[in-house]
Amino acid sequence: MDLFDRFDLLPALIVYKNAPFQNWGLVVDYTPQYTCIPNSIGGVQRIVKYARDNDMSVRCAGFRHSWAPIFGRHGQITISLLSLAEATKIPNFTALSKILPEWLLHKNELQTLEVVSGTPRVKGNVLVRIGASTTNEQLRRWCVKNNKYSYPLNVIMVEMTIGGTNAPICHGAGRRHETLSDLVRRVEYVDCNGKLQVVDDPRLLRAAAGCFGLMGVVTHLTLEFEPMSYALMKPEKIPVLRAIPPPDDMRDDEIPPALRLQDWTPEQRAADIAKFEEVATNGFYTEWFWFPYSDLCWVNCWDTTDNPSGTEDYPSNVQTFFMFISQFTMNVLQNATVLNELIKTLHLDEAAVTLISRAAMFALPAWEEPVKTYLPDALHFQRGIQNVRVLDVEVEIPLQPSETNPTKPDYAVVRRAWWDAILSCYAHSSKGCPQRMPLEMRIMGGSDIVMAPQKGNKLGTCAIEVLTLEAARDMWVPYAEEVIGKWLSYRDREGKRINTKPHWAKQWNGINVDGKPWVEKMKHKDYRLEKEEFKGLLAEIGKKHGWTLKDLKKRFSNDFFDAFYFDDI
Repeated sequence: MDLFDRFDLLPALIVYKNAPFQNWGLVVDYTPQYTCIPNSIGGVQRIVKYARDNDMSVRCAGFRHSWAPIFGRHGQITISLLSLAEATKIPNFTALSKILPEWLLHKNELQTLEVVSGTPRVKGNVLVRIGASTTNEQLRRWCVKNNKYSYPLNVIMVEMTIGGTNAPICHGAGRRHETLSDLVRRVEYVDCNGKLQVVDDPRLLRAAAGCFGLMGVVTHLTLEFEPMSYALMKPEKIPVLRAIPPPDDMRDDEIPPALRLQDWTPEQRAADIAKFEEVATNGFYTEWFWFPYSDLCWVNCWDTTDNPSGTEDYPSNVQTFFMFISQFTMNVLQNATVLNELIKTLHLDEAAVTLISRAAMFALPAWEEPVKTYLPDALHFQRGIQNVRVLDVEVEIPLQPSETNPTKPDYAVVRRAWWDAILSCYAHSSKGCPQRMPLEMRIMGGSDIVMAPQKGNKLGTCAIEVLTLEAARDMWVPYAEEVIGKWLSYRDREGKRINTKPHWAKQWNGINVDGKPWVEKMKHKDYRLEKEEFKGLLAEIGKKHGWTLKDLKKRFSNDFFDAFYFDDI
């Protein structure tokens, strides 16, 4: 970029002209006319007023982690909640800020963290006001340092902004937990007229707390935090068959030979199923990882305690540095042209992926006794993820009621989804191995947020995803479509298709289901009623604050949202 294309308009606002935009997964790119980096509410207001006066649109981005087309428009304005170096460069050192002194960490008005007055919905909880540019790493450090309150759920990555994590309705794990947006009690945003506004009505928050930035530029979110608790982490490496046993109707000869256990008795199988279902139903945090062609599953399921005695810092500084180096090395190797060509020429794809999986499993911990650590440390147990680019598809499958007790979940569909993904991976082992990163699954709750894919899942949700390295891009989409096709095919006991939906922030654009673009199913079936309720609530907010849906379309939308929400405006 030419140095003269960067200029300072104000002390609180830096602007780049015609700076190309790419998302982290390298599947979205465009060139905004202006990329603005504000560090104050006033800076945001000036940007929006400029957009209004010049008939331009504004969209925000943080670490750019979404694979979905939710960013800005070509030739318009992009607000970067972080500096371009922090948001775009690899290696990224956010995870290593743990070992840096506090005074070295840059903070501004959009990165505030403070307990504020107000009445939480649960007695004993508190309300915490957080700037939208605050990173998960800054939030994690703040919670651990104060050791009083913590968020009960979050994504794993520390390289995410709070605004960016909340906007597309992201989630954590554990059946008692909903989405991050469900924790929001107040939204402060700059509207299409450049005015600072507030939404705190619980009914209106069902739209405002997970609105993809369509309402305006969110400057601060107030979330409800719980008293600090301590995770009793005891990760395990368990044979794949025993971690999540296959569905009852799966024949033994369908199981890949490498995964079979000769001495696995029917009694052990029944006990393993009961253990899995008990943990999935009642565990505070429940997550399973399977790396391609590994005969072990990494099980990261744990509960918490209120007793702080014996609390350890996890990961330690040394462990964090090792994670950082491991992730960055993986990214370097996947982009090594000579190495990739050698693997293809010698048909060593499966061997290479197997080595990657073994290295990943070796790096993950397994402990005989639980390690007690701060809850936010346990939620962000893996650091430096920013430094290896991947592609990722995820769906949210509603848990189905048990036939004998409809108030309890049945996990037959969950086990089927898990093993369908494993079998698909093995079926492609001689076809270039398109899946090169793990199969991951979490059991979580439902949601009250209107546009959440978990909305209405009263018994909970199976959040399941498959990932690959960015280097496997050319063969990824057909493979992803095959796996997703299986996940979307499941039916309930009445023969109706289960209402499985994609994670908004993951990769669904450009993917077909049932021979048609997935987004068509999302618009005309999955969210047909929800999107009308969503627009109705936004219109109600706008009536109070002096704007209309037409104003939102002009100021804060993009091509995708125009077609999905505003096609009748």
